[in-house]
Order: sequence, then structure tokens, then C-alpha cells
Amino acid sequence: AHRFDDLKTALRREPCALEGYLYGMGIGGGVAIIRLVKKGRLLSAGNWGVVAFAIGAVVSKSLCSFQRAHYHAKLNTLLEKGLGSQPARRVDG
Repeated sequence: AHRFDDLKTALRREPCALEGYLYGMGIGGGVAIIRLVKKGRLLSAGNWGVVAFAIGAVVSKSLCSFQRAHYHAKLNTLLEKGLGSQPARRVDG
């Protein structure tokens, strides 16, 4: 139970990690099911599912991180232009 709590805490702390894992699980599960139905070999389907999970999770987390960085850069640009009546401040992602 202790390791599961550590994983939950880490997923909440790290931006985009939970999204990456969820997309990875969905992609991996989908690929495994399709492979199992198509070929009928459980071990092969499992291997394909694990690889698809890993690739899906990494790509999803990377894309999310890129989008967050782009959003914060755009926000900082707007804040540096001084839109609004408050003094400009930086936003860190």
C-alpha cells in the first residue's frame, strides 16, 4: 500500500504524468486487444500492449509538456506587454 501511495503522490506532483499514463494504458490496452483478436496469441498480444503503452505514455507526456511550455511562454509574453492594470509578473510552468 505504501508504494501505491507514493505513486499516487508522484502522479499528482508531476505535471502531465497522469495524463501520459492514462493515454498509455488506453493505447496499450487497445493494441493488446486488437492483437489478441487478430492473432489469438496472448503472449504476443501482451508484448505488443506493453510496447504500445510505453510509447503512448512517453509521446503523450512529451506532447503535454510541450503544450504547457508553449502556453506559459505565450502567457509570459502577454504579461510582459503589460496587458491589464497590474504590473507584469512571470508565470512558471
